[in-house]
Amino acid sequence: MNKFEAIVVGGGYPGCSIAYHLSKAGVKTLLLEKKEISSGASGGNFGCIQVQDASLGLSLDLTMRSFPRVMNYEQELQTDLELTSVGSLIAAVNEAEMQELDTLYRGKIEGGLDIHMYGPKQLKKAEPNMNVDKFLGATYFKQGRLNPFKLMYAFLRKGREYGLSVQEQTRVKELYMEGGKVKGVTLTSGKTIFAQQVIIAAGAWTKELCKTAGLLVPIEYVRAEGFVSEKLKPFLNNYYSSASFFTEAHDVDGVGMSLCMGQTQSGNLLIGETSKPGNVLPDDASRRSSYEHFIKTKEALSEYFPALKDMNLLRAWSTVSPYTDTMEPVLGQVGPEGLLVAAGFKSCVIMTAVVGDIMTDLVTKGDTFCDLSGFNAQVRPL
Repeated sequence: MNKFEAIVVGGGYPGCSIAYHLSKAGVKTLLLEKKEISSGASGGNFGCIQVQDASLGLSLDLTMRSFPRVMNYEQELQTDLELTSVGSLIAAVNEAEMQELDTLYRGKIEGGLDIHMYGPKQLKKAEPNMNVDKFLGATYFKQGRLNPFKLMYAFLRKGREYGLSVQEQTRVKELYMEGGKVKGVTLTSGKTIFAQQVIIAAGAWTKELCKTAGLLVPIEYVRAEGFVSEKLKPFLNNYYSSASFFTEAHDVDGVGMSLCMGQTQSGNLLIGETSKPGNVLPDDASRRSSYEHFIKTKEALSEYFPALKDMNLLRAWSTVSPYTDTMEPVLGQVGPEGLLVAAGFKSCVIMTAVVGDIMTDLVTKGDTFCDLSGFNAQVRPL
């Protein structure tokens, strides 16, 4: 079979969710993944259902719309996702970070988010193991966390019940064009698969694929790294992340360090994230962990959580993580007729529900409930 109503390219969070939602809506859908499901950036993150780091405006609106549905995924998908509620702290160590954090805090209060500002005393109560002398303040919100792999495979299991087709180890070479419209995809094997709509949800590979349709989609990537520790006694009460993410995470001049950390139910700490701008095609990016990233992480842990300075790390990993300069996604119909894009999300798990709804609307009705033009303003023809 080589003709579908919709083809989704990319087997990460967005692609799996979109494929599930389309199939549930009765759309004959094929999901293509060049390696294995969850083998890219979506399989390299911590499964945090992040709410309070959303950009103000439409991103926050969509995040708040999506949040209750994501927190109900175990009921919707009828499976255990290891989903739990967990506090989230975003902490500032200097005046620039504190000013940015305060701006976001005020905007989110106005947007209706039940978010709180903590000073050092409240921080010490929330996280006794933090070196609170290093911090000026933090915002707090109760959000969630789940198992990334269980979520993506749950989308596909449920999608298959509605007729979804999935092909792994199937690489798309280019978008197939006919009469100036996208009519399908051509694989590296030479085979062409036809579809009325093609949705590119390929993360760091989105830019190169869209070029084959004569379109420049401004999605870059960083090479992000993370670590997992030995099992520890309960150490963290909340998911911790640094406010430096808003200023340094995608620093184009070198290795960025924006410490984030959470403790699993089994006691291991998941620790990230250092990042380095990608200067080669994603396929050529090294997946090896680096000494410079390890040192940056060790220094941050020793400074902010001194009790961890002699902790053992069990494993490290690296992945290519997509982003845009605006810190907003590219989402919706872009460029030639028949092409839709969903990539470049700052936080991905939280957006899966609303992105699935939006893309299903666009495929089945040609319109959706919100104006996405602001997200796509930098997309242009080659």
